[in-house]
Amino acid sequence: MRLWSGRGVLGLSPVPIPNRSVRFPIGLTGAAPTVIAALAGLTWIFWGDHAGAAVLGPTGILAVGAFVMVAEIRARAASRAARLYQRLADHSTDMIVSFDPETQKRSYVSPSCRQLYGYEPDEAMRMAATEIIHPDDFPNVRAALNQINGSGQGVVTYRGRRKDGIYIWVEASLTAFRNPTTGATEIVSVIRDISDRVRAESALRDAKRQAEAANHAKSEFLSTVSHELRTPLNAVIGFSEIMERELLGPIGNEKYRSYIVDIQRSGKLLLNVINDILDLSKAEAGKWELTEDVFDVEQTLRAVLRLLKPRLDEADLSAAISLPTSLPLLRADERKTQQVFFNLLSNAVKFTPPGGRIDVVGQHDHENGITIRVRDTGIGIDPEKLECVFEPFMQIDSALSRKHSGTGLGLSVVRAIMEHHKGSVELKSDVGNGTEAILVFPAERVLEADESVRVSAHGVVRS
Repeated sequence: MRLWSGRGVLGLSPVPIPNRSVRFPIGLTGAAPTVIAALAGLTWIFWGDHAGAAVLGPTGILAVGAFVMVAEIRARAASRAARLYQRLADHSTDMIVSFDPETQKRSYVSPSCRQLYGYEPDEAMRMAATEIIHPDDFPNVRAALNQINGSGQGVVTYRGRRKDGIYIWVEASLTAFRNPTTGATEIVSVIRDISDRVRAESALRDAKRQAEAANHAKSEFLSTVSHELRTPLNAVIGFSEIMERELLGPIGNEKYRSYIVDIQRSGKLLLNVINDILDLSKAEAGKWELTEDVFDVEQTLRAVLRLLKPRLDEADLSAAISLPTSLPLLRADERKTQQVFFNLLSNAVKFTPPGGRIDVVGQHDHENGITIRVRDTGIGIDPEKLECVFEPFMQIDSALSRKHSGTGLGLSVVRAIMEHHKGSVELKSDVGNGTEAILVFPAERVLEADESVRVSAHGVVRS
């Protein structure tokens, strides 16, 4: 077959064009075959024109064809992704809505609108936002929409009105994006029902308020009862001391004398328990006030050991204090700090078998303050129960602990006192390997050496 070039049509010399065929990739559909066929036809027509052949030759056909095929492959992939996203949105249990942030006009509502609000998607498309969002919550929704204009994402919780008129709590995750078709900025909102969660959180808050009220009432009761018990108990202790000393004459019967000693010891023990309860109830009620002094920690510790010396001797225990000579002074409530040391050392004495040892060591650094460690060689505590011993009235069950009296308030009071000093207390222990109590008084309660403070026998004076 012989075709004529453009020059032949114009009356110039005819130029034969070779018979060439073009094969398209298998499965290629759409615009690509049409474009390539047109290019091939133009090439045949203008083959005699050297400029046209240079532009529309086989290389041109292949280049343009490759470009068209890549574009069509991308279009197909985009179409498949769009169909996939459409299926995901149609079958999602969360409601998906796309809308204009300014006009609130919706461009898409997923079918899950039926389960969430009871409306058909086409009904929801025509509704205004104010018809669904609770009037009291609409300002929060508007604020969330304004916020995502800057960040691109946001979450808002509000009450939505169902078709039956019932309001439910929903959570909307908002994301701003640019519509590829219109180029306008839209908001995609993924909405889910959180009514059950809101009810659970409300019930939890109510329970917390009730527990706090009950705890406050308990603390007030314990505080009142403790005050009422201390007055007659002080009288019992005072009169028993008068009788023990026979200030008003001899008693005569030795058994009565031993009974009086028992009355006095029991009275003092009960008074200590009442004082612990009173201190703990004040701490829980937030009515505990610190009377701050400046004192030497070592002197306070040695005073406590002197009080415990009879019990140490009776239990056949040794105790030693090892503190650096440069340990600075402490600004704290001295009486309550002494109570902390007394409770910890009393526990060490109580739970250390005869022949054991108690060591008190201390250190100071500018960052952490003063650290005091009370170590014993006692029966120890199961590590899993270390935190439990700080609970009021908690006692670790063991054969040795049953041999000693106690209410389980000592460590609770220690923690309360340390927390009021902005400090901390920690226990390290293991069964059969003794216990170590670690007290940390914060750096702001430490008086450094450059403050020129020293302790004399009569108190704190400045040099």
